[in-house]
Amino acid sequence: MSDGTWQAEAAELRALAPKHLLFLCVANSARSQMAEGIARALAPAGVTVSSAGSRPSSVNPLAIRALDELGLDLRGHSSKSVDTISPAGVEVVITLCAEEECPVFLGKARRIHWGLPDPGGAGLSDGQRLQSFREVRDQLRERLSAVFPSATAAAAARYHYLAAAPGDLPDIRSLLAALELPSQDVGGPAQAFLVAREGGSLAGCVGLERCGDDALLRSLAVAPRLQGVGLGRALHAQAVESARAQGVRALYLLTTTAAPFFERAGFERVERTAAPPAVAASPEFSALCPASAVCMRLALR
Repeated sequence: MSDGTWQAEAAELRALAPKHLLFLCVANSARSQMAEGIARALAPAGVTVSSAGSRPSSVNPLAIRALDELGLDLRGHSSKSVDTISPAGVEVVITLCAEEECPVFLGKARRIHWGLPDPGGAGLSDGQRLQSFREVRDQLRERLSAVFPSATAAAAARYHYLAAAPGDLPDIRSLLAALELPSQDVGGPAQAFLVAREGGSLAGCVGLERCGDDALLRSLAVAPRLQGVGLGRALHAQAVESARAQGVRALYLLTTTAAPFFERAGFERVERTAAPPAVAASPEFSALCPASAVCMRLALR
């Protein structure tokens, strides 16, 4: 499909403003699940978004990881049969299969076909499959952002995730200080920061501080005006992926206010004394964070 074709279809859907949009692929495991998650985040209130398949299986873990990087959560989703979706009220059906025969859906809905490759294709390494999921995710986000050009979507499109350069450190310290988070030791030799920028402004940051085989996840912060749009989840997910790529055994952190957020992301509460010596010797553990801070751990291998 040429860019002009999908762009024209996106413009048509934008003008149609459907109240119920249904995405279909065979297994309802990857493409249609990611499309549902992205569309739900972008669509205005009152719009129903569904997905289904002709041979439903289960939500692919790589689809969950790919949307985590956007700050979107698929963990509560499940694969559904197209037979369970009533045609009544469905105004638009978008089929996403490329190699397979897409499910048939009865009813009078407007039908659009956006054929995208199966990101879980055979013969790929784990890293290649994850990258394939990201590529399909990004195509879906581009198209659905054109269908639902909300203010939040426009802001999200302006985020640029970059490894922090030395020139970013003053902005990182200022953001952390404004949020009353430890900033005195930012810039240490074992630290690596990721920043999200919106135009020329710092939107958020997160740091990894290597401590032997483990690492400290630290300084996850989002500018107050951008909190609540999923940027924190996206920064966290990218930091975890970076730690995995580096072979980090486990991530540790201290938090006084965000334990529920990190528990939803898979961290478990542990006693502060359970932290390895190298982690316990870090400035955050040994001096900067209060004794009341909750210690948390995420095993990566």
